[in-house]
Amino acid sequence: MKLFIKRNTSPDKSCFTVFDEYGNEKYYASFTGSKSVSKLIVSDKADKAVLKIRKIPIVGTHTFALKAGKHHITFVMIISSNGIIGYYYGNNWHINGEITKGNFSIIDVDNSLIASQSKHADYIELNIADNSDELYCVATSICTNLINTVDKLAIQAV
Repeated sequence: MKLFIKRNTSPDKSCFTVFDEYGNEKYYASFTGSKSVSKLIVSDKADKAVLKIRKIPIVGTHTFALKAGKHHITFVMIISSNGIIGYYYGNNWHINGEITKGNFSIIDVDNSLIASQSKHADYIELNIADNSDELYCVATSICTNLINTVDKLAIQAV
């Protein structure tokens, strides 16, 4: 299944819209309460909340609790000298690739592909192998795109 994720820059509380491969809106993510990245709700077309994303404030990491129904996992990104490393707790997934550039794959413990993400100029393309993993793959993509990164590093004279 192929999904496309576009970041919204409108002044309302929505921050991401997810489209299917035919251009139909499938999900949208919005902030709850004030406009902060501490809590996001992913809703379907019928405006039903299907996933909750909560940022957990742990120094030195970007930690997110992802909850769909009664099941939840934790996704942690640690900034190291080699870039950002992603870990999951609650399933056997890991990330291969460069999170900072938006081009990575989510891999299961048996090295089977769960999903692959590629970043384009104004959208993200997400290819998911199994429909049952869809919500957590969308959540991972949203979480990695909440981190403020730059596409090209530059040295600034001071």
